[in-house]
Amino acid sequence: MKSKIIFSAYIFLLLACANEIVVPMPDVSENINYGSHPKNQEYQKALDDYRKATSSPGSILLVYKPSEDLWIGNSGKANLEHGTSIHTNSLIRTGSVTKMFTATTVLILVDQGKLSLEDKLADLLPEVNGKIPMTEQITVRHLLAHLSGIIDPPNESLRYQADIINNPTGMYTASLSEILETNVYGKKLNFTPGTNYAYSNTNYWLLGIIAEKISGKSLQALMDELIFTPLQLNHTYLEKRDDHNVTRGYADLYSNGILMDVTLWDKAEGDGEADGGLISTAEDLYTFMNGLFSGKLISESALEEMKRIQLPTCNTPYCEYGLGLEIWRTGAGIAYGHNGALVGIEANVLYYENNGAISVLYKNNGNGSDKSWLDQIIK
Repeated sequence: MKSKIIFSAYIFLLLACANEIVVPMPDVSENINYGSHPKNQEYQKALDDYRKATSSPGSILLVYKPSEDLWIGNSGKANLEHGTSIHTNSLIRTGSVTKMFTATTVLILVDQGKLSLEDKLADLLPEVNGKIPMTEQITVRHLLAHLSGIIDPPNESLRYQADIINNPTGMYTASLSEILETNVYGKKLNFTPGTNYAYSNTNYWLLGIIAEKISGKSLQALMDELIFTPLQLNHTYLEKRDDHNVTRGYADLYSNGILMDVTLWDKAEGDGEADGGLISTAEDLYTFMNGLFSGKLISESALEEMKRIQLPTCNTPYCEYGLGLEIWRTGAGIAYGHNGALVGIEANVLYYENNGAISVLYKNNGNGSDKSWLDQIIK
């Protein structure tokens, strides 16, 4: 998985403990039922089987194919403390699915002539010069495509991981500049910019700062103007909100079959950030993908660039990344989209090039999962 946070096992064993948290009761919402869909039974069984196979409290599946009506299904619970069912329209954390939204925002600014893919980090954010090496060589393209070589604290820094576990409230309230100062500045690059691929959330932290600086607006306000409002994504937001209706996240930290509520860690790691903070619904994510790939958001040339593998020497599936898009080689053909993971969730959003299908798959257990069964549904 290209976007999963990997916490070292010994950190869990030494530091993880049950947080004394009060889990709020979510508002009661009406579930939208798709039972009249001709393939409801087939799709629902596949979803139920997936939820059980992954030991997840709850899961959501959306399937769209041009040859049939949209279908969304739900299975299980969104909140174990209160026994609340997950619904087809439940609010969910999306993890690194957020990167598609951030990349799209940046590419809209490129289309508008306010930014270039070849602009240098040194010029765009002179305040990081001397703190991040080789800023005069790192471009916007490198940041979007994970070709910068900049360290990725969620996956490489034991200090960052320990801070998320031991002090989630402090990490939630910390400014991005503080996180960069503590975990990124002064660290060596993993490679010379443009010569290799390595997934790094820092790239998207920096892109968020760049977009805000160019626009003079918060990233939430900018996404609202450029994406959320035009597509009428009325249940999608990026900014930090104390929203008790968001589905809770869970993890089996000790591999003993006992799920712990890790929502505090998920909030601390993702909420509000350009790399993984988006809150949305399955239908809003479908609407975004449909809008992106039908040309409603960016130019045709920008979309083609977004889909193109950016590392010229890439010869393995692990570097097949465009500009904010993962390239998936599935049994249903080439798909573009993104996987997202936090400690307590996994989300997967894909657009299939062969037939224009779109899938959204979500579960509130942070373990990785086999999603190859989707191929037969999408074909």
